[in-house]
Formats: sequence, C-alpha cells, structure tokens
Amino acid sequence: MKTVFILVLSIFSFTATATTISSSERQALIDLYYATDGDHWTESWDLTTSVENWKGVTVIDHKVVALELTNNNLNGELPASIGNLTHAKVINLHNNNIQGKIPTTIGDLDQLKSLNLSLNILQGSIPEEISKIESLEYLYLYANDFTGIFPKKISKLPNLRRIRMYATNIKTDTSNTLAIIY
Repeated sequence: MKTVFILVLSIFSFTATATTISSSERQALIDLYYATDGDHWTESWDLTTSVENWKGVTVIDHKVVALELTNNNLNGELPASIGNLTHAKVINLHNNNIQGKIPTTIGDLDQLKSLNLSLNILQGSIPEEISKIESLEYLYLYANDFTGIFPKKISKLPNLRRIRMYATNIKTDTSNTLAIIY
C-alpha cells in the first residue's frame, strides 16, 4: 500500500511540474512549433518535456515571459494563437524563414516590450493591432516583404523608443518609403 501511495504521489508531482503554464500558452507554443516546422529547427523542442526546458522559452511564475528563437530555422507562418502568450514581454524571432502575415492577434500581447520579427519573409501589411500594445518599446520589422502604408497609430505608442523598418516596401501616409524611425 505504501508503494502504491508513493507511486501515485510521484505521478501527481510529475504532472504538476509538467503543466506549470496555462494550457493556452502551452498550446500557442505547440502551434508555433508545428506551424514553423519545429522538427527541422536548428534547436528543436522535445514536446514531451516541460516547457521550461524548451530552448528560447523563458517561464517566470508559471507564465511565458519571453520567446527568443533567433537564427533557428523557423519555416512557415506564425499561428494566430501566438496572441495567447499574453504575459510575454519579449518575442524575438529574428533571422528565420517566417512567411505570411503577422497575425492580428499580436495586438493581444498587452505586456510586450520588444517585438523582433526582422530578417524573415513576412508579407502583407503591418497590422494596426500592434498599436494596442501600449507597453511596446522596441519594434523591429526590417528586411521583410511588407507592403502598404505604415499604421500611424503605432508610431504614437506612449512607450515606444525605437522602430526599425528599413528594407521593406512600406510607405508612410505621404507615400514616402519609410526607412528608419528612432
């Protein structure tokens, strides 16, 4: 009986430590993994282990606060569920092969301070929903295939310190190519 109790307690302890973040945050990371061909990343994740052990994921107080997967061969589109990483302060996916559009759900990341999606193959317009992230300080979107007009509301964010947008086809509302905004 004592052995069975210890076994049950061990299983419960493993389950409790393996699920330290919310299910929506975990699912957002898993969606990212599959949407960007995680099996072929430079440093892949073992999805059977705890999220805290996944390269580039920082968890503090049971919340994903940073996702940093630079130069990691992410190849595919960002899933809409990335907006479920609501406690993230940093998302850095610089220098990968991410294509498609930035999901509008990125605007749900109201604690985000730094967003770096530079040196990818992102297309389409920059979502105006980024202007909802009032905590945003740094926005790096350079060297992508964006088109359209840069949303003026983004440049009016209260904490914004730097935007880097060179090497894109984005225009300002006066139809001039936007180079770098500091």
